[in-house]
Amino acid sequence: FSGSVSGSILQVAKNVPSEIISFSLVNETAGALTATVYIRDEDGNDTAISKVSVPANGEYVSDAKRKVLGSTSIYLITSGAISYYFSID
Repeated sequence: FSGSVSGSILQVAKNVPSEIISFSLVNETAGALTATVYIRDEDGNDTAISKVSVPANGEYVSDAKRKVLGSTSIYLITSGAISYYFSID
């Protein structure tokens, strides 16, 4: 699951349990930005798993593994342009 976004992106829900192995966020702007990663359940409830400030042209990497249930999605909201990569097993 990867790409670029300015604003928000919602991953298509998986029907099976999985695990987020790691993820990285790369700031593509000249100023610092805030990024929040949520897990959205099948009822539309969001649980924040990471809220970070990424410096101008900087990168944030998380290697904390997180198990997620089936029928959940990753929801990323940013205050600027960012590239993202999620490794999911």
